[in-house]
Amino acid sequence: MRSFILFLLCSFTLFAQDNDQTHYLEFVESYYDKESKQPIYIYDDIDGRIVDTLYNNESKYSWYKIAIIESSYGWFKIKNIQRLPDAYKNYDYENHWVKSSGFLVSVDVYEDGNKVYLYDLASKTSNKIHKISDFQKVNIIEISDLWAKVSFNVGKKSVSGWLSFKDQCAYPWTTCPKYD
Repeated sequence: MRSFILFLLCSFTLFAQDNDQTHYLEFVESYYDKESKQPIYIYDDIDGRIVDTLYNNESKYSWYKIAIIESSYGWFKIKNIQRLPDAYKNYDYENHWVKSSGFLVSVDVYEDGNKVYLYDLASKTSNKIHKISDFQKVNIIEISDLWAKVSFNVGKKSVSGWLSFKDQCAYPWTTCPKYD
């Protein structure tokens, strides 16, 4: 009987983990700026009702990561939001909205000779407008499929352009696997 109960518990745990992905290859992912004093407000619709408020965790090893379904006029529609890795929690807010400010991706120039470019359109056939040579945190402005329109400052100059999916890393202090 104990074996049967243990089997059932393990089965439920594995089933729950199937719906609890950490990495999404079909969505742009981003993390919330750890330095932000502004909480993340989760809305039921654009300019809708606030359904939850998430504050940055005190732990320096904990942050929020979102998977973005679409963007619209300063808003992100989300697949989910997670608190990682310390004090892990998965918030099931699929098809809810957050304001787009404060969400970042890290651009990781992961090996010598690798070139990361920003493009003027969300396509590798468009014009290259800026080369990123070092690790850089960038703000996500909007998305188009798996492309992220990002912005950041270089000195006093503001730079913005489209970043390919393979160069996006939704983690503040680590490298990410590279996908084409």
